[in-house]
Amino acid sequence: MTTLHTLIEFEQKAPLGAFLLHLERECSLCTTLHTFYDKMGLMATTVKESFRQYAQNLNITDKQETKVSNCKNNVTDVISKKLSLHSDGGRVIGSWDRDTMIRYLSEGDVDLMVVLHHGDNKDWDNNSGPDKALDKFKSILDDKYSDTTIRKDRNCVSMQLSEFTLDVVPAFKYDTGNYRIPDTYRGVWVSTNPIEFAKKITAVNKTMDGCFVPLIKMVKGWNRERGWPIRSFHLETMIYEHYKNYEKAYTYDSTLKVFFNDLPGYLRSPCYDPVTSDRLDGYLDNGTNPTKRTEAIEKAERAASKTSEAMEYTEAGKEQKAIEIWESLLGEFFPAYG
Repeated sequence: MTTLHTLIEFEQKAPLGAFLLHLERECSLCTTLHTFYDKMGLMATTVKESFRQYAQNLNITDKQETKVSNCKNNVTDVISKKLSLHSDGGRVIGSWDRDTMIRYLSEGDVDLMVVLHHGDNKDWDNNSGPDKALDKFKSILDDKYSDTTIRKDRNCVSMQLSEFTLDVVPAFKYDTGNYRIPDTYRGVWVSTNPIEFAKKITAVNKTMDGCFVPLIKMVKGWNRERGWPIRSFHLETMIYEHYKNYEKAYTYDSTLKVFFNDLPGYLRSPCYDPVTSDRLDGYLDNGTNPTKRTEAIEKAERAASKTSEAMEYTEAGKEQKAIEIWESLLGEFFPAYG
């Protein structure tokens, strides 16, 4: 007979719909399918409980945490045997480091920044260096992982692993603490500081009693349901700018309502990296008709309308209607009413 452990393992590897179909065939595990849905965080009867479960449902599993850590160590070790590295070595950065990555892990990219020793690799510190550095990284990884699909991208070398994509990013470190990573489209090394941005996220999360990171994940859940109209780092930056001066936490539904009401305005305005001041929203003006910016604004406006409607139902005591609206807005990991 299928065990609970087996079902959970199946859910981690399969789309939610396939998991639920499999679960229906194996529902002898519990008295009713309804009971199991409730235990797995797929059903709720109050808005407060639905958001509590939703926050949990978006999290990466402990098992995946271990796999990413092992992969980071192995890849860094392989590169260090061929190239001289800075004492920083390899570090996982991006949404993984900020704890803002959402399930499914297979849909996301884990970023590994490998910091080069500048003195021993200074021949790459020029306009042709970004291409040369990425070519060398790809050659090293191709030799070691011959059965893995590996490709060179704009800023990184991407490895298509069984459970996620690993983006390996060469970097130099400034004395100021900032880093430079390759941009092969422009032929330059561009400044970045993902570690400092992660510290900013952590600081706001602490001020908001641990609610800020879940809020980021919830908005990213909406973004995924809408087909990713906004790039993740751009979205996280707008969320950070919105909440950075909050001094306490509020309910998830009320806080999201305020953000979505402001999101169309944010999307109409320039957005800059809070650490390096680089502009982040240029990709939205892509020359199509309508532009990506127009499409993103329209989706944000619909979300603002829906969140206001959901709050009205909550205030009127109609929890079921509110939950149904939030579920339609935030997607498959948001619990259904029941």
